[in-house]
Amino acid sequence: MRFALVHYDVSRIANEPGNKTVMKHFGHMPNIQLLYVASVLESLGVEIAYYDMVGMELSEADVLRGLKKFDPDFIGLSVYTSHFHNAKSYAAYFKSHLPRTAVMLGGVHAQIFPVETLLHNPDVDYACIGEAEMVLPEFVRRWRSGEGFDDLPGLVWRDGEDIRFAGPAEPCQGLDAVPFPARHLVPNHKYFNFISTRRNYTVFNTSRGCPFRCIFCEAAGSKWRARSAQSVVAEFEECYEDHGVREVDIFDSSFTVSKRRVLEICRRLVSSGLNRKMIWDVRSRVDTIDEEMLEALKEAGCYRIFYGIESGSPQVLKKLRKEISIDRIRKIIRKTDRLGISPFGYFLVGSPGDTRETIQETIDFAKELPLDFAIFNCLTAFPQTELYERYYLPVAASDFWAEYITRSLPDARFMGRPWVSIGDAELRRMAHRAMNQYYFRPRQLWRAMRSVKSLDQLRRYCAAGRDMLWSYVRSRNSVPKREG
Repeated sequence: MRFALVHYDVSRIANEPGNKTVMKHFGHMPNIQLLYVASVLESLGVEIAYYDMVGMELSEADVLRGLKKFDPDFIGLSVYTSHFHNAKSYAAYFKSHLPRTAVMLGGVHAQIFPVETLLHNPDVDYACIGEAEMVLPEFVRRWRSGEGFDDLPGLVWRDGEDIRFAGPAEPCQGLDAVPFPARHLVPNHKYFNFISTRRNYTVFNTSRGCPFRCIFCEAAGSKWRARSAQSVVAEFEECYEDHGVREVDIFDSSFTVSKRRVLEICRRLVSSGLNRKMIWDVRSRVDTIDEEMLEALKEAGCYRIFYGIESGSPQVLKKLRKEISIDRIRKIIRKTDRLGISPFGYFLVGSPGDTRETIQETIDFAKELPLDFAIFNCLTAFPQTELYERYYLPVAASDFWAEYITRSLPDARFMGRPWVSIGDAELRRMAHRAMNQYYFRPRQLWRAMRSVKSLDQLRRYCAAGRDMLWSYVRSRNSVPKREG
């Protein structure tokens, strides 16, 4: 069996929440989910070809030439609902040139819309619903033996004119047994994010699921499952020794759910000496971390923590089910900064309960905190979130995302935010100006520049700063029109 995996570039869409300047300079990171798929397939003896179109600087024609030479039985693509049409376009392109090769989709979108993934995409033959290690071993075994796929959990497939689905696979409970991502297939030296400081750079997952219930997240309330400290540090060692990795970005929803595990990971990194050889960052809530953990993280090489702060209004935080206090935010951010760990804050604009006054309250609060970096995003309701189910669908004229995937092209219409009275154009102006007000202060410019560790990083900052300054000048010269 030969399996080709393609990490394609995506186009920006109308309803994305991110700031345009930030997205332009965001960087390029490895697709860790697709690399997990590759490692699972390799463990089953499947021959793999991997194409990262941005990281490997490949055009569509380059990928097609590689695919024709490799002659795969399957082509695998990962997809989010917002970028469904990118996956659909690539599936059609590959299928038109390799009609006998089956196309399989996986990812968050397939889990939310399992049958619809094939129903609205005639060039897709299979969808993997759930975690690869729970679906692919049995799929590969049955394909090799010529058996049918009846009652195979986690698989959607075509059976003549019918689309079959036996239900989702159970989540993996033994994460330590999952092989590490197949980083030997990709150019780790090409990866970076906007504020990363070292090459080679990679992304980690040390846990899956999230026990918290933020209304804007599709993973909210899912069972949290974690790898052991021994497994996590073993992956650090492999990254350092085998792939030359010097910076790790841990993408867990919240790395600090278990204090005992965090302290054990830190202890092992220090005892192995990796804390002096690598730097790494994590994502955390302010209510799952304390001074003891911060001190351990610092000693173990953690140099940045991304905090989901979201708002400076207690009322808005409550509506977001972000059960944290303003005083707690202040305390943890200040402790993080004092210990020499770089704090990064995520903020939302246009949440339930937001007004012009609460948004300004959030901006002022962000400026008060000793953060090195902050991002202000407009809140968007994505499928299978409480925000979408509770605040959007009951008052919307239609199910936006269910209709979105039926269209031949991405819907350019704004989907709306019925939970807030401020119009989209004004909210985006407010988010844009929040970024400018935040960064174009002498103190903040100094904080950003003191973190520069390389010429490459300086170039990235200067390019982003130039674009932000130009946008700032234009916004200062325009008179905003109020909406709503």
